[in-house]
Amino acid sequence: MERDERQLKLLSKIQVIYGIVNVFVTYLFYETIYFGFDAYRRTMEQTKPDHQVELELGFGLVIFLVGVAILFCIILAGQSLSRHESYEFCMMVAIFECLLIPLGTIIGIWTILVLRRPSVRALFKSPPPPESPADQATA
Repeated sequence: MERDERQLKLLSKIQVIYGIVNVFVTYLFYETIYFGFDAYRRTMEQTKPDHQVELELGFGLVIFLVGVAILFCIILAGQSLSRHESYEFCMMVAIFECLLIPLGTIIGIWTILVLRRPSVRALFKSPPPPESPADQATA
């Protein structure tokens, strides 16, 4: 039981750090693409109809927003792992995380393997321990 709690806390920290780092990397990546965006749009407008240009750029924006949403879900799943809450949500995020090759795949598979243990499922089903006054003072 103690081993499961240690691994859940470690996974929680890794998930949160991985999500935050990826949000910043994604922001920097799209920031650099934004500078080349105007020249690309002008080139596209010369060779393609306007509605096709808007459709392609809109599709790219939707993909970007879905990626950022997945990263925020990874951060939330990391917090849920440390509190032993939302088992199904943590499992779904771990499955989607496997799509983020290569580190996301490693973290996602590790999370799935830990979450499938019967002892970990029991941790998620049991009520959380009451907070001590010392825990409330630090919060």
